[in-house]
Amino acid sequence: MKAASKRKINNLCVFRQRTKNDDNSELSMDIVLTARKTGKLCLSSRALSSVPDRVWTINELTEEELKDLQVDLRNSDNQNKWWEYEPLKSLDLSSNSLTKLSEDVKYLGDLVNLDIHDNLLESLPEEIGSLTKLRKLNLSSNKLRTLPCKFFSLAELRCLDLKSNLIKELSPAIGDLVMLEYLNLSSNELTSLPAGLGYLVRLIALDLNHNKLKELPPDVMSMRALKKLDVSNNRLEVVHPLGELRKIERLDFHMNNLSSFPDVNGCTSLHELCLSHNSITEIDVNCLESLGQLKILNLSNNEIEVIPEEIIMLINVEQLDLSYNNISEIPGCVGVMPNLQNFAIDGNKVRNIRRDIVSCGTPRIMKHLRQTINPTNTETSNSPLRVCSANSYPDKYTMRNAKLLSLVGQNLAEVPDELFENAKEAEVTCVDLSRNKLQVLTDAMSKVTSTTDLKLSYNLLAELPEWLGESLERLRYLDLSKNLLTSLPASLSQLRLLVEINISFNKFEEMPECIYEIAGLEILIANDNKMSCINVPALSNLKRLAHLDLSNNNIGYVPPELGNLKNLRMLSLSGNCFKQPRQATLMKGTEEILAYLRNRIPTQM
Repeated sequence: MKAASKRKINNLCVFRQRTKNDDNSELSMDIVLTARKTGKLCLSSRALSSVPDRVWTINELTEEELKDLQVDLRNSDNQNKWWEYEPLKSLDLSSNSLTKLSEDVKYLGDLVNLDIHDNLLESLPEEIGSLTKLRKLNLSSNKLRTLPCKFFSLAELRCLDLKSNLIKELSPAIGDLVMLEYLNLSSNELTSLPAGLGYLVRLIALDLNHNKLKELPPDVMSMRALKKLDVSNNRLEVVHPLGELRKIERLDFHMNNLSSFPDVNGCTSLHELCLSHNSITEIDVNCLESLGQLKILNLSNNEIEVIPEEIIMLINVEQLDLSYNNISEIPGCVGVMPNLQNFAIDGNKVRNIRRDIVSCGTPRIMKHLRQTINPTNTETSNSPLRVCSANSYPDKYTMRNAKLLSLVGQNLAEVPDELFENAKEAEVTCVDLSRNKLQVLTDAMSKVTSTTDLKLSYNLLAELPEWLGESLERLRYLDLSKNLLTSLPASLSQLRLLVEINISFNKFEEMPECIYEIAGLEILIANDNKMSCINVPALSNLKRLAHLDLSNNNIGYVPPELGNLKNLRMLSLSGNCFKQPRQATLMKGTEEILAYLRNRIPTQM
């Protein structure tokens, strides 16, 4: 009987309506003191129906605390030193049942981060505009329909998340949030976008997926810093030319009503373009030439009938998805795309390749296409060292259209000078001689001065000629990985346009001096060598360096001053023999590694 009574009481507790006193009791004095010491208060997932009153005045001492203040001052052992308190800068009220935000929020003027996602808010008070220091605001997964006028006074806001609300219309005043870098408006009910959106010139990422948009306003082109634009799962019928978005890296237009390939001519930084589940009928060859950095192209579930020969201009594409279209023939040029790793063509009625070959996947399809272009004797093709017949070389016409000279994986010991003469006339920009048996580079290659991308990986090169830096002045990407190199020619320091160099898997015992003089270098890959030290003063000359890979070398000491290279976005040091930083620190990522190193820099007295 007692057990039954106890169960009944427990059930009543579970389903009893929550009161204001219940909410207030969630904020204990211990939590208040911790928040004052750290400047952070987390009240997430506490079933709150209202914000505890004490939150709004947490930066102020109560009358009782003021009375105790004199006693506290006499007690030298007091641990709660009021003069060490931090103003509240971060407040997390997420995953509760809040239906309203009090106008008293204006008293939290030092807030930098406010998280109220996953609640039941239907509106916001005008007083939220008083949070003039706010940099990050998460209002996702609520029931907001509009934003108050004063909301757009948050001039310092960098990150705004309004995902999964009920917003149908956005005020042009959104353009007043000029410091915004990240804006998420996905999963709302937007049918159009205001003209003021174009004033957000610092925006890096804009997410508009799962709305009801039919068109993007032209002033989106004003967002010159934009790197990611997601407008998937809308009703887009028209996309204005996007060529002004020079820094855009990812465009996602899948699940729309597009009937033509969007004009991305000029988007030279684009790495990923997703256009699946539209009604696109053809690939615009005029756009392909400017997409030299594209790595992923998804055109599945469209109405494309022909793969143009110009597709070979996408020299860096690794994933190409053309599945579920109306394609009947795969051109042979697909077989020589130098970096293609994943080619999806299922769901088409391909006639020139047997179904069993298609079902075997990318490697088998690529092999079949290459054999179709260059049928060779089996014994010759399997020879460990050979010189190709003239028939197996790309002709001048192919090179002119693709701006590419590719002889990947042909086990070549040498390349005839005539081929480089043809490449010069064709103004080739990419030369790919990787996966061969080359021991030297012929002087004829120096004539292809239009080269911007040179791939020489997986060869037997022990040294490089001086003309490499003297003649190929336009070079931007240089891959020398997996050779036998111990040094580089001094002339490489003349490559002012070089952005990326890969010298991994060689025999370097120290970083070549010429590398430190390439002022525009952004990516330096030097893993799996025999380097024993890190020359921080020399690396400091590379002001644009963002990616540094020194993993798997013989480095025994990491200078703390390396932490001052604050432009680094990716630093890899694993697989060396130093004791500090420890592996646990290395696993935390670049920012943690750099912070750790900076903390170890000796302070000057």
